Amino acid sequence: MNPRDLRTVLDHRSPTPLFVQLKDVLLHGLRSGMWSEDQPLPSERQLTSELGVSRATVRQAIQELENEGWLIRRQGKGTFSSQPKVEQRLELLAGFSENMRAQGFEPTSRVLETGLTSASEKVARIFNQLPGWPVVTLRRVRLIDGEPLLYEISHINETLAPGLATFDLAGSLYHTLLTHYRITLAGGEETIEAVSADAELAELLEVEPGAPLVYTERTVVTDKGQPVEFTQRWGRGDKSSFRVKLSAGNTLITRKEDTTNG
Repeated sequence: MNPRDLRTVLDHRSPTPLFVQLKDVLLHGLRSGMWSEDQPLPSERQLTSELGVSRATVRQAIQELENEGWLIRRQGKGTFSSQPKVEQRLELLAGFSENMRAQGFEPTSRVLETGLTSASEKVARIFNQLPGWPVVTLRRVRLIDGEPLLYEISHINETLAPGLATFDLAGSLYHTLLTHYRITLAGGEETIEAVSADAELAELLEVEPGAPLVYTERTVVTDKGQPVEFTQRWGRGDKSSFRVKLSAGNTLITRKEDTTNG
């Protein structure tokens, strides 16, 4: 896109600030693939000169796109397109499909395995059972807009969802549990750590061996307190971010009482 082409798009008489208009135009170009990841955008100086707007206007538009993950600055090289990271809200109990659609992505799944398996010692302990107890095991690669994002292994309490392995689980597991088994998910626990991709994970997620991944484990319980799901996920570190809402009421920081005598 030539900066001159943007001049007719910006309306200096509009109540919408010019930096917002410019941001929207640039965002449309980024979403449509107008700039590839190895092709720099026009420089701030070029945009300022061609558009007849202030340097502050251009800088604010670019800064907001950078903050939102659409742009990345490379020292000495310019500003480039960057696919924004997928956000996961840690305080919300939501499935992959629901979370991705809420962010405007199109989620799909590649199912690698579905069936009854014998629970390992770790999985059995989570479900309060003995090793070897039958669980539904579901292995999937989760994709957004056709690109791999996560590899996950889910173990589901087959006692609560008999016959689950016969369903098409390429979509939302949580939706299936709710609609077909009337299972209400009440809460859970999730742990996160950083790992590196081994050869198998690199192939599944289409990254280089040794690439940074985010490994999570999630345990979900029903409204009756029964463990229903234990899932392990390996997510691409270059496309994942996490957000959690903090509450001042849960702080461990307290004000030290003044014990001196008045």
